[in-house]
Amino acid sequence: MSGLSQATVTHSFKNADSTAASGAVTFTLTKRITNGTTSVVPAEVTATLNGSGQLSQLLYANNDAGTVPGDSQWRVDFRILGASEETFFITVPTGGGSVDLGSLLPQQPQGG
Repeated sequence: MSGLSQATVTHSFKNADSTAASGAVTFTLTKRITNGTTSVVPAEVTATLNGSGQLSQLLYANNDAGTVPGDSQWRVDFRILGASEETFFITVPTGGGSVDLGSLLPQQPQGG
């Protein structure tokens, strides 16, 4: 039996003028992960923002007990219309449910 759990990653994106942002967020595992009889390969998963600028994407947790390798991450590429592309690396937590992407992003501001 597989020990891989999934969580729904959510977030709201707004433009500087408070309107809903448009674009997409792409998630890619940095390495194949395996737990029990299931492996997940590092293919891109692209989530397009809805008309309200909302993101909702189901992803596999990459830190479940027994998941190998233990150092995989999800690469997150923001491709938001009118904004510079940004890349981050996150760990999707075990246990299911939903988690806001903002709580998974690095808390150190970039640039200044």
